[in-house]
Amino acid sequence: MARRKPKQSFAQELIASPWYVSVGFAVASLILFKRILPAMWAGNMFLNPLSQAFAAMAWLPAGFFFLLAVLAGLRQFAQRPARNERTSPASSPASARPSAPPPPREVTPNIPPVPTTKPAPPAKPQAWSLALIHSLEWKRFEDVCQQFYQLHGIKSETTPLGPDGGIDIRLYQDDSGKATSIVQCKAWGERYVGVKPVRELLGVMTHEKIPKAFFMTSGKFSDDAKLVASSNHISLIDGAMMLTMIERLPADAKQQLLEFATRGDYTTPTCPHCGIRMRHVAGKGGRPDFWGCHNYPRCKQTLGMRNT
Repeated sequence: MARRKPKQSFAQELIASPWYVSVGFAVASLILFKRILPAMWAGNMFLNPLSQAFAAMAWLPAGFFFLLAVLAGLRQFAQRPARNERTSPASSPASARPSAPPPPREVTPNIPPVPTTKPAPPAKPQAWSLALIHSLEWKRFEDVCQQFYQLHGIKSETTPLGPDGGIDIRLYQDDSGKATSIVQCKAWGERYVGVKPVRELLGVMTHEKIPKAFFMTSGKFSDDAKLVASSNHISLIDGAMMLTMIERLPADAKQQLLEFATRGDYTTPTCPHCGIRMRHVAGKGGRPDFWGCHNYPRCKQTLGMRNT
């Protein structure tokens, strides 16, 4: 018959537990005797003096639990296995046996290692294409749209980083300082832009009292988005139309815009808050990968990955 293991005391169980369990009891005893009991017994003429006495002696049980926490921590530290602890070959029983002589080494000619070369970075596009427009990250796409208007002799400016109020570019037809048209840009790859963003742009037009707007996207527009835009002075410019407009530019202007679009890293998204390139973050728990800011946790801005 197996012998029953002697039951441990409460203090022994706490010492055998992680140290923070005893710390939790210490904090709980302080809260009980210092806060809870005085508040509960404040209106009782018999229990109120007793609660004051308990509050004065609250450090006794708290100190006891803190001492158990120290003992638990020392016990856990002593039981932690030493790092890089390995069995020496000389201490193993097999090392005492005579080992067979190693096989003769084969003499190989001294051949110098073949130098490894890093794969060359992909060449930058030499001409405009729909694939290039799809690959532009959101900030570069906005800047390309703004530069397109500049090359047409239209004064324009992009809105600063942060909340833009639904306006990415302002266009000026005169020197009055008041924008005559606004532009909304969506670099969504090949995705469709639905009716909701178009209606939001219409609301911005009404609020800003601007009669004309342009909506530019790298992808396409849904039929209901086209219907709302056609009756509210909103010109829709999708990726294919934008490519056609760029191809109609003079050769030198078209080349200038291409060099501007492909300068540096033009595919990694810019953090909308910090203005720096974001980093690829692997999703956890089956969640998809996403773009995160390099300034995390100071900046918690994230962007979803494009499917196309």
